[in-house]
Amino acid sequence: MFRTTSVGILFFTVFMDLLGFGMVLPLMPLYAADPRFQATATEIGWLMAVYSLMQFFFAPLWGRLSDRIGRRPVLLIGLFGSSLSYLVYGLGQSLLVLFLARGMAGIMGANIAVAQAAMADITSRAGRTRAMGLIGVAFGLGFILGPALGGFVSGYGVATAPLVAAAITGLNGLTALFWLGETRPPQGLPAPSRSGHPLLGEAWSQAKTLPGALRVCLLMGLFTTLFSAFEVTLPLWGQAALGWTMVSIGWVFTYIGVVAVVVQGGLVRHLAARVGEKRTAGLGLLLVATGLSFFALDGLSVALTALALVAAGAGLIHPGLSSLVSLNTPPEQQGLMLGLFQSMSALGRGVGPVLGGWGFATLAGTVFPWIALGLFGVWLLFMAVRREILDTRQPGGDHQTAMPNASPTAP
Repeated sequence: MFRTTSVGILFFTVFMDLLGFGMVLPLMPLYAADPRFQATATEIGWLMAVYSLMQFFFAPLWGRLSDRIGRRPVLLIGLFGSSLSYLVYGLGQSLLVLFLARGMAGIMGANIAVAQAAMADITSRAGRTRAMGLIGVAFGLGFILGPALGGFVSGYGVATAPLVAAAITGLNGLTALFWLGETRPPQGLPAPSRSGHPLLGEAWSQAKTLPGALRVCLLMGLFTTLFSAFEVTLPLWGQAALGWTMVSIGWVFTYIGVVAVVVQGGLVRHLAARVGEKRTAGLGLLLVATGLSFFALDGLSVALTALALVAAGAGLIHPGLSSLVSLNTPPEQQGLMLGLFQSMSALGRGVGPVLGGWGFATLAGTVFPWIALGLFGVWLLFMAVRREILDTRQPGGDHQTAMPNASPTAP
């Protein structure tokens, strides 16, 4: 069970945040290459990497802070901070300012783990995967509509997209300020430790007492590395093998987003209820590995089938794994452990594109990049089953939090 009003507000908050993010990210290479900045390809790569790097370091900090002071204030800081980062990015006149703005955006965008922790606060174990799937739907919709909106408004000037993103995210912050209530229990949960950065000890030491959560966090980092490598390799391969243009690639990523949203918004809920989170995530890994291997074959129809398999698999994996982390974690550590989960994901998004680009450049003109990625996916699935990574032996309690003006409803 979960509370409909609070879940709806969190869904809207995450969706609007990702809408602004989706408006800026696809246009970033062209924007940074503008005569004002003249960024090289290497500099553009680092400009995109600094966002994930900041998320890697700050996601556990935001999560731990939300365990201490509550989810609402941390989410508000992130929303208004993201709005400011887009504003600075749109008004910047030097490459250094762009780097600073993207670094700030990564810091403020790292609080998505806090939204997941808030979902965990207000959902029962039975409704956890559905709630995490809704977070994934908000992600997917933001990535589907954001690039389209960004491309449309960029016709009014190259800086228009980040400035509109700043306005949208700022409005989102104001909406959350008036409508988003606190989800963390006001009392009864012990305060987390205050010493050191979570990545330097606290998260890992606590995770050792929660082996199920730790294994899933590490698996998420490896999977995100794989998927990020795929995202870099796909456009390069599509252009070389099938003659895809920028417009074609845009439609391809829209297709991926639509499939993922359909899966996360509908299938994952029923599948997890029937077979459990462990088998749901395992099936996702199997679909991704199979889809990646299909790219070694020729033909547009084969490519579209492979894309559907990869997108569907990814749509099952993220809510399945995030639910497993939550179910393996007690209430007072939800923010910290989901922060570690997002931190591992951010690390994968930083490493994956480098490996994918290097692999394609080294093996261009062959099917080996796809065979390598497919084998990587098979290895992840094997390790997940062999090492019992997806076991849930130490679940957190079935906790719900009373929310003002909210009533429970069946999932």
